[in-house]
Amino acid sequence: MRLTEASCLLVPEAPPLAHGRGAFHLSKSTTKREKARTVYARRRVVRDLHHYLTIERDEVVQRTREAGGYIWKNGHRVLRSSRQALLVEGRLRAWAYAGIGYEDRIRLVSVDAQGSELGPLWLWLGEGGQPLKSSTWQSAFRRANERCAGFGLDFDVHPHTLRHTFAVHMLGLLLRQTIRAMGMAEDRRFTLAQIKRMLIGNPMRKLQLLLGHTQERTVYLYLDVLDEAQEIVLAALAEWDEQAAVLDSIEVPETGR
Repeated sequence: MRLTEASCLLVPEAPPLAHGRGAFHLSKSTTKREKARTVYARRRVVRDLHHYLTIERDEVVQRTREAGGYIWKNGHRVLRSSRQALLVEGRLRAWAYAGIGYEDRIRLVSVDAQGSELGPLWLWLGEGGQPLKSSTWQSAFRRANERCAGFGLDFDVHPHTLRHTFAVHMLGLLLRQTIRAMGMAEDRRFTLAQIKRMLIGNPMRKLQLLLGHTQERTVYLYLDVLDEAQEIVLAALAEWDEQAAVLDSIEVPETGR
């Protein structure tokens, strides 16, 4: 996801804790060029998200309510919610997420059956119980870079760096799948021209859809990264696969049984 897409998610948009991978359905009101798409997350990530929702976030909301920290003058009072739409006080019809932009999302307030305001519907909240804006995430990364610099570590990481990292990992996986399908050894070194020929078509299209780019040519910049540091990427992917296999082998007891 892009930072603006992830930062303005709502609580009902969090995927349920069920079998398989969680699906984040990003509505066109929050995506670049208003193009809706689905982003998938590993079950471990979804489980951590629900831990945040039921423990950390809930505690922050309760504390802020008790301190009188929530005052909504022009809030949208949400009476009921689903993964497709909201039932908002004063609106005759359900309000689909596709029609709820950033400014309206940050004003959504959950209320109980008695009409008491419970807290914001915004997924990510700060320590003060207020919605975290994208600029706050940027500041958190900047402060982290400064702390690393204090220890002599030269890092310049931004939220968008995570998106690029995902793209390189995913492109490496698609490349290995293509090589495997062609019956070639995975440790063989390829030129940039060979890589382009091998990844033309379906694999590049998949990466384009995952990243939400309009033009396929936009994802070609990651080919250069693979060509310049192919050994590093392959080693990282091998380690990632090994770690993922270990994590997947761990039996996690299901909740709610």
